[in-house]
Amino acid sequence: MKKLFSKSSENWDKPFSEKVARRVSKIPTAELEMWLEQSIYEVGRCLSGYTKNREMVYLQEARTGAEALHAVVEELYKRNAKP
Repeated sequence: MKKLFSKSSENWDKPFSEKVARRVSKIPTAELEMWLEQSIYEVGRCLSGYTKNREMVYLQEARTGAEALHAVVEELYKRNAKP
């Protein structure tokens, strides 16, 4: 069943939230690569922390970073894909 007051007419089927996608869509193309590198670094740092401490907070942060990483790659791809 479709929601009556839905903002979008299509279903969201990406592994990151619409909020993340909207934020990433506002980043200038020239800065996306820097965001990509920062996301990769953050995921690695969190996984290293999890390996040492086995605390869920590190996995939660790694997951958030991975969602951002995926959203940035998707946006960069979308902007550079040939029609």
